[in-house]
Amino acid sequence: MTLALQLPCLRCPSRPDTPSLAGTPPPQPFVLQRLCSKLRLSLLVLGFNILLLVAVCVMGSHNSKFQRDLATLRTTFSNFTSNATAEVQALKSQGEPGMEGALDWGSQNNCCPTSWLEHEGKCYWVSSSGKPWPEAEKYCQLEDAYLVVINSREEQDFVQAHIGSSYTWMGLSDLDGVWKWADGTDYETNFKNWKPGQPDDWQGHGLGGGEDCAHFHPDGKWNDDACQRPYHWICEAGLSKGS
Repeated sequence: MTLALQLPCLRCPSRPDTPSLAGTPPPQPFVLQRLCSKLRLSLLVLGFNILLLVAVCVMGSHNSKFQRDLATLRTTFSNFTSNATAEVQALKSQGEPGMEGALDWGSQNNCCPTSWLEHEGKCYWVSSSGKPWPEAEKYCQLEDAYLVVINSREEQDFVQAHIGSSYTWMGLSDLDGVWKWADGTDYETNFKNWKPGQPDDWQGHGLGGGEDCAHFHPDGKWNDDACQRPYHWICEAGLSKGS
């Protein structure tokens, strides 16, 4: 007789502390989570690169305009320089003789020394003190000049305008009995501006001898006087004297 043993169905009881997972989605794999994070980062980088590209394009557009403006400015300046050079060359070719003359004149010392006055190609120096005629003449000679020689009414007027109220020696004397100019100019044919009745070689001044040296009165008229008197004086020199 066979005994059949009927065993009861044994089930593992559920743990009371294990919560039910019914209705909860299964967790995503870790690899998928990493892929999603990388995708988001890539999108951010792509967006930044797009913005950077747009900025570069905008800057490049402005830079291109600047380069075009600079090129235009360079072309304009080059054209101006070429035109100016051509005009200068044309002026040189048209005025060459006169220009050469100016250069020749400029090669000399074409200005008067400091404190000298320039007039019609001559230099004049007016003293502020007095000396006898021989000392005044010597002073001018040491300056490579001579006591002033009057050759025209115009020169007379110029000198007269600068002598003020002083008696002033000029480069005219008759120490040997004949009137002579300091630079050798012929007295007889040259300009004269004597006061009426002069020269008279007056002997009554008490200084000995006659009156052998000529000077300007404040009104510009000429007079002969004793050469020992300490009058102001004027030196004259050519413009090439320089300094």
